[in-house]
Order: sequence, then structure tokens, then C-alpha cells
Amino acid sequence: MIPGIGTIVNGVGVLFVGILSRIIFKKEVKNFEENLLPLGLLVLALGFRETLKSPDYVNVLSFEVSGFIFTLFAIILGALLGNLLKLEDRIKNFGDYLYKKFEKSDPDQSRFIESYLTTTLIVITGPLAIIGPFFDVVESNLELLLIKTALDCFLVIFITSSGGKGAVYSGVSILIYQGFFTLCALLINSNIDTWISDSIAGIGGILLIGVGINLLGIKKIPVGNYILSLFIPFLVAF
Repeated sequence: MIPGIGTIVNGVGVLFVGILSRIIFKKEVKNFEENLLPLGLLVLALGFRETLKSPDYVNVLSFEVSGFIFTLFAIILGALLGNLLKLEDRIKNFGDYLYKKFEKSDPDQSRFIESYLTTTLIVITGPLAIIGPFFDVVESNLELLLIKTALDCFLVIFITSSGGKGAVYSGVSILIYQGFFTLCALLINSNIDTWISDSIAGIGGILLIGVGINLLGIKKIPVGNYILSLFIPFLVAF
């Protein structure tokens, strides 16, 4: 089996389903934000579920550290670095580039970029986006990425049907982001420890809660700036 095929299936699958959805749902939809409220509730619930997977204790430099303290440290450090690098603005700028390159005919640029950003954050902040490529490369196990592909496709269908034409391009984000972790898996050539995957799940859960809050319109949280938090368990382990 070709290493990384799972990520290719995931990204291309989302692109294909997104394009198909845009062909089917051609009618302009009003109240885009209100149509995303049910998705906000689901993402919020998913985020709370994922946070419960955080390990009780994490071994950091031969010291046992509370899993909650480690998650807090990872989020704060990731947020500081992300805010410094302005990651969310960079994701939006990439969305703006995609819009100008391929979607000039779409009169609502802000909705396009918002739907692209929202979908991208959901599909890359979940733990499967990181753990899946490792299982794919190290164990030739596509199960996790096939499950993720199905979930991502349903998400893209929902957002596209609600009027978010930018959702289809989250497939490009998947190919870039998960492609990076596929490369990491090829270089490391070993599976990741349970505490690492559990920590990533816990951190990703908090980020998903932030996305859910954004979708519900409660508070605007720059979750894109916090993505580097997901890398902290790797830095500590390796």
C-alpha cells in the first residue's frame, strides 16, 4: 500500500463531494449564520467529548505532570506562538487567494472565506487529522482516515447546502496539513504513544469547543491561532 494514500483519499474525497454538493445546491441560501447553529451545537458536543480523552498524567522529562496542567500549558504556548505568527489571518489570506483565483464570480467574498475557514478548522483540529496519517504510514491502517473522510464529507455537504461555497476548498487544507504529518510519520517511522494521542485529543477537543462557540455566535475566538497547541505533545515526546 502506498504510504499517505489515506490523506489523498481524504482530501480528494472532500474536494469531489464539495464540488458535487455545489452542483446540487445551486440556490442562494439566506441566513447563513443561522443555518450553522445546529452544526455549532454538534461541534461543541464533540469538543467536550474529546476533552474527556485527556490523560490523567503525562510524563514530561521524567516528571509526572497532570494531564490538565499539560493541556493548559500546550494551549497557552500554542496560542502565544499562533498569535505571534497570526496563523488565522494566514489561513484567511489563503482563502482570499483561492477566492480570487477560482471564485471571482461569487459576489459574497466574506461568506466564502468564512465557510472555508470554519470548515478547515473543523477538519484539521480533530485528533484524527494527526493520528490518522501515522496509522496510515506505520501500520498501513486506513480505518481512521476513512472514518474521518466520511465525517468531513458530511460536514462539507452541510455547510455547502447552507450556502458556504468555500467549504469545498477545505480538501486542499487537508492535503497540506495531513500531508505534513504523513511526512513526519515517514521520517519518524514509528507509531505514537497512547499518551500523545490522548493529549492531542484533549487539546483538539478544546479547540473544537472554540469553533463551536464561534458557530453559535457567542464569542469570536481566533481558534486558527491555537493550532500549534496540537504540536506540543510531539515536541515534548521527541
